[in-house]
Amino acid sequence: MAGLIKKEGKFLLCQRKENDTFALFWEFPGGKVENTETQQQALRREIKEELGIEIEVGNLVRVFKDRVSSFEIEVYLYEVLSFRGEPSPIECKKLGFFSTGEIATLNLAPVDRKIFSFLSLHLS
Repeated sequence: MAGLIKKEGKFLLCQRKENDTFALFWEFPGGKVENTETQQQALRREIKEELGIEIEVGNLVRVFKDRVSSFEIEVYLYEVLSFRGEPSPIECKKLGFFSTGEIATLNLAPVDRKIFSFLSLHLS
């Protein structure tokens, strides 16, 4: 799952580390759900671990699917209603808040390109 974190009309994106799958690609922040968690609980935990901020999770925006070589990715994108703290790149190389025009210039991970296309059409 991933979260749409906004500040002053810009979206928060993170750059993956050099040794990650899709190294140095940009993505919307999020992660994986553990066995005992709901998606919303997992998103709160992942954002806290990766960025050091507390979030209030809103509604599910949409589900995005992508197939990359031998595996399928399914991302549940949630609206983030608010956050507390200043995001830090704890588990990513860099992060930043970007306008849709700026996001268009970034090297996005494959499923994040689908998310960006959706945002460009529906939320700008």
